[in-house]
Amino acid sequence: MRKILYFIIEAFRGLYQAKLMTFVSIMTITATLFLIYGVFTVLMNVDEVLRQTGEQADVVVYLTESASADEAVQAELIDAIGKMPEIREAVFLSKDSAWNRVEALYGSEMLEAVDENPFAASFDITLYEGSRTAETIAELQDRLSALAGVDVIRYSKEWFDYIKRLRDRFYIISVVAGLVILLALHSIISNTIKLTIYARRDLVRNMHYVGATDLFIRMPFLLEGMLQGFIGGVLCVCAMVAVRFLLSNISINWYFSYLPFIVITGVFFGWLGSRFAVRKFLV
Repeated sequence: MRKILYFIIEAFRGLYQAKLMTFVSIMTITATLFLIYGVFTVLMNVDEVLRQTGEQADVVVYLTESASADEAVQAELIDAIGKMPEIREAVFLSKDSAWNRVEALYGSEMLEAVDENPFAASFDITLYEGSRTAETIAELQDRLSALAGVDVIRYSKEWFDYIKRLRDRFYIISVVAGLVILLALHSIISNTIKLTIYARRDLVRNMHYVGATDLFIRMPFLLEGMLQGFIGGVLCVCAMVAVRFLLSNISINWYFSYLPFIVITGVFFGWLGSRFAVRKFLV
């Protein structure tokens, strides 16, 4: 118990004695974590936009004029389409629903010159991820075309393929960017903490020469690094809350539920940076 208390006291004493270097280290950790969380927020919002775009209707099936007015035919189509294994979701839009959607998107002025509802009933079909291939969709179109009451089938293959390629590239870029940022975080924190330990290198070596164990020498520095990481993480959280308040007019998801992981990341890299930094003086 005495050893633990000694380690904690020495960690706080080290923070107090090296005020300038401690301040620089904490600010470096805060800025780095802020950058990481900012990049994470941007990447997650871009992924959400791409996912929502990719989940729009893959296939639109328009019904004939007679089927658009015949509820019995519509019920048969709902049953037949719902049983197709490639289809994840099929949303039926009646003539009135199609009219209301156009009115909501473009305004009622656009429809003032129209005497009757010109829109056909339709199905907005979303496919399972594994079914979004040219061969599968071509086969699905043949089966849909054979159903009674189906008039026209539209599938924007080029647009969907473009979104899929964009998402694949985005995931690769995200992984690479994440690894680069984490490596940079480790390097920055490690080198910054190394400077604080370098200022006390004589103390470390003297303790080593008089017989102190590596663990006894290392623990205060490890706790000091973890404290710096903790304070940096808390300051980063405060900065993100302030940015959220200043940019409250921007409609994006801030993913505040992940903020505790920022503090945990700061503590972890503070520990890791201290571990690598102090090891140099214990060799």
